[in-house]
Amino acid sequence: MVLLLVISAVIFQVINMSTERSATEQVKLDMFQEAREFMDQMTRELRLAGYPNRRNFALNVLINPLINDSRAAVGLVKVDSGELWFEGDVDGTGTVSVVHYYLDTSTTNNCPCLKRSALPKINGHPLTGQTTASYQLEVQGVMNTNIFSAYSDATSLSLPLDIASNASSIASIDTVMATLSLQASTIDPKTKTKPVTTLVTTVKMNNCSPVAPLQETSCN
Repeated sequence: MVLLLVISAVIFQVINMSTERSATEQVKLDMFQEAREFMDQMTRELRLAGYPNRRNFALNVLINPLINDSRAAVGLVKVDSGELWFEGDVDGTGTVSVVHYYLDTSTTNNCPCLKRSALPKINGHPLTGQTTASYQLEVQGVMNTNIFSAYSDATSLSLPLDIASNASSIASIDTVMATLSLQASTIDPKTKTKPVTTLVTTVKMNNCSPVAPLQETSCN
């Protein structure tokens, strides 16, 4: 009986460890998939930033200033370490959307987390005259705060940059990189730590900005 009890205990311990490992691996897989889907979505949308632009309309059609017209996208609006803001027809409907990715560093409601807002552009300044963002949760368990970085001709640019204060720099951006480090909410029973995964994506973009000095539209 004692021998049977010992063997049973060992068997149950192995089964329990296997169950815990399986659950941990599933958590890691879900976390990686969530991050991968976010990166893919951001990449697709960034490549559509700035379209339709000034070149798609007759000269006398758009309102003045051009950047305020709801029918034309200005491309990048703002880039900061935890914020990415741009305009473009990201859903193929012909309507320009204001897309805003934002790092919420609070520790409530499944955060720190990345949130996303996508609303139709209205006539008004891209930075100060648009509808207040309405955020949806995209990625939970974000560990790093320096997520976004911007480059012009392979040169890293100092952030933050926005279309109102740094028009020339915003118009020169041709590459945006995102680095995302995520931490699972549960502890790995083997390592006694919460699993961490890191993903990096680099987006080469046609940043058609109407705020470039000395020209109405630049496509970098």
